[in-house]
Amino acid sequence: MDIAERSKGLALRFNLRGAKKSILDRRVSEREQKMSILSASPEDEDRSNATRLKNVSDEYIAQMYSIIEINRAVIPELAARKEGETLKAKDEILQALTPEEREISRGYLDQFLGNLGSILDSGGPRSSSEVTVKMPNRGAGAAISHLIMQTAYRAKAGPPDYLLRNSLLVSAISTFEVLFGQLARAVSSVNSSALSDSEHTFTIDDLAKFESLDDAREYLIEKRVSSLLRDSVDVWEKWLKRQTGGVSMQALPVSWSLVRESFARRNLLVHTGGVVNHLYIAVVAKLGLPESATVRPGERIDVDAEYLDRVLQELLALGHTLICAVGVKLYVKNRDIYLRAAINAARDFSFWHADRASRVVCSYLLTNKLNRRDEMMTKVRQWVAIKEVEGLGSIRSELEAWDTSGLDPSIAHCKNILLDDLEEGARVVEVLISQGDLSRFEVAFDPLYKKLARPVFRENQGEGESKELAKEDGV
Repeated sequence: MDIAERSKGLALRFNLRGAKKSILDRRVSEREQKMSILSASPEDEDRSNATRLKNVSDEYIAQMYSIIEINRAVIPELAARKEGETLKAKDEILQALTPEEREISRGYLDQFLGNLGSILDSGGPRSSSEVTVKMPNRGAGAAISHLIMQTAYRAKAGPPDYLLRNSLLVSAISTFEVLFGQLARAVSSVNSSALSDSEHTFTIDDLAKFESLDDAREYLIEKRVSSLLRDSVDVWEKWLKRQTGGVSMQALPVSWSLVRESFARRNLLVHTGGVVNHLYIAVVAKLGLPESATVRPGERIDVDAEYLDRVLQELLALGHTLICAVGVKLYVKNRDIYLRAAINAARDFSFWHADRASRVVCSYLLTNKLNRRDEMMTKVRQWVAIKEVEGLGSIRSELEAWDTSGLDPSIAHCKNILLDDLEEGARVVEVLISQGDLSRFEVAFDPLYKKLARPVFRENQGEGESKELAKEDGV
């Protein structure tokens, strides 16, 4: 009887580490055997993997930016159209009636829409308020009944913008989960010890189904990541610190309490329709949030525009800085890829008026070793974000103490601009533009030059362009 025949029915089980001692050992390359969290692969392959992980962040940024734009622009536009759509529905119903029925129905419809509007505008989803309308003749009564049926669910569900924002919060956190899953795969691929705590095991028959040990390893990674994503974000945090040698989401310069609460609120929206339970209260109490003192079980919480914007910016910054922090750890020789990506992101977020996210990325960058120019411009970008969120008063003393005497004018002029010394700022900006050290595009779109942009443009552009700018400013 050969080995294969004798092995049938045996209950032998192997984890991946044990399998390396089997006959399949010869399939494992020397590089895979020696790989660890800080080891270096061949330089070109290492850089390729580093770029691939950075691209995960790029895709995440694009998706989160789209969600931010929906919250800021699309939802308000839909809300503004609500009244017009209600009136349109009324007109369509009236057109289906005879002239006599139309005349009878008009007053009743106005009465109904007025009562309904007070409910829809109350901001109280699923209100128990009732609308009572005395029905006229059969034709008009049927028309009013149709309108009631058409709009009753809206009154029960609450304002559409609440529903959309609830959905956007769920979508945003799901997007972050995808990013974390891709990050966990990258860590597990580089750090073989990340698979050691996997509970999955292989039989000999299982291993025989794979063409190589690499395939078995990829399968185990997928199983481990899938299992990890089913756990809570607190478990993710512990796993991350353990497998990356200390990288921590909580230690990144984000509002961790807000991020953690948003995950708990997402769970409420998905599992209880937003009705507060004791699990949610326990989370916010542990985080020390003020909601723990006011919210009660059975109450319903939703997502307003301001809350969602803050959460989206924190998630945007968390996802990007997390990729950078882990990338620098995994691919030490290619840290420049992540630091340059973070510098660009801080600038892009500022241009998008995502100032909270820009501030977080700048704070992360300043914990790294940067060249002198990048360090100073990152500090400027951080000041811009703080000024936009908290006002000039919060940074005035720090700016006034900033010694710019030995700095290049392309950096030093930022002090005047940030302190709203526009006359001197405009003079230096014109010189920098003439020397090619600054572009008019930057002056027009960078929030740093927000108060300076229009005067500089009007003095230096053609008459037609000046008229367009004046029209935009309402002049």
